[in-house]
Amino acid sequence: MVNLLSAGFLRLWRSRSFWVCMAIMAGVGVFEAVEGWWVMIEFRASGAADAVVSLDSRYFIFPFLSGILMSAFCALFVGAEYSDGTIRNKLIVGHSRRTIYLSNLVLCVAAGVLLCLGYIAAVLAAGFPLLGPLHTPIPLILWYTLCSVVMTTAVTALFTMFAMLCQNKAVTAVTCIFLSYFLLFLGIYLNSRLEEPEIYPPYEYIQDGQIVTAEAQPNPSYIRGAKRAVYQFFYDLPGCQVVQLAASIDSGAPPRLPLCSLTVIVLSTGAGTALFRKKDLK
Repeated sequence: MVNLLSAGFLRLWRSRSFWVCMAIMAGVGVFEAVEGWWVMIEFRASGAADAVVSLDSRYFIFPFLSGILMSAFCALFVGAEYSDGTIRNKLIVGHSRRTIYLSNLVLCVAAGVLLCLGYIAAVLAAGFPLLGPLHTPIPLILWYTLCSVVMTTAVTALFTMFAMLCQNKAVTAVTCIFLSYFLLFLGIYLNSRLEEPEIYPPYEYIQDGQIVTAEAQPNPSYIRGAKRAVYQFFYDLPGCQVVQLAASIDSGAPPRLPLCSLTVIVLSTGAGTALFRKKDLK
């Protein structure tokens, strides 16, 4: 395992796909800081002398990018092992399938964590001199970062499982990228449904020149009971969590989110390892 990881980290360091993803993450981090500064300059030029664009709004973007980039990276990085015949060579020299699977998982997870840190370093380095310090309390920032990194690890475990079980690099890439976008848009949809108010508040309107007060009414679109529990279950899944994390910045993400991510990591790794042992490697 140690030999596989040492050789794997060297391969990761030389991987073009990793550095492309890192450049994208760091570039977006710098762009977000500069774009926020430019918006603030335009506001002040239009007369809003006290206009401020917070660095916080730029910091909390990286989870949206990490899942999408990791879907492509895992497919390319692990797919290269099949196309180059590296996996069969590892088996020939005596490495077990379980060790090969876990070593690739560790490498992909390390890449995902490094991508997150790359964005954070870039946005803070460019954002501090342009936008000023973060205003969100440090404990909330650390908790948000931890939840985001654990979520990235969970989706990486899923993408690694698909990549290890499918020898076709193109099919793996399409499947993983589709899954990342599907989970993101599913999270947006579930958020809109779960945020529906249970009761519409009373409101006033004018009819025939008179002010009429409409009483509070129940919302027929509000989800209740078992259906709401099912919606919440899928909303807590990694990938969908991105929207929930963004919506809970001020209050702090619920503790169940990293627990759900850890559950997905354990289940996907267990299933992937078991299936990879039985896989017919051509």
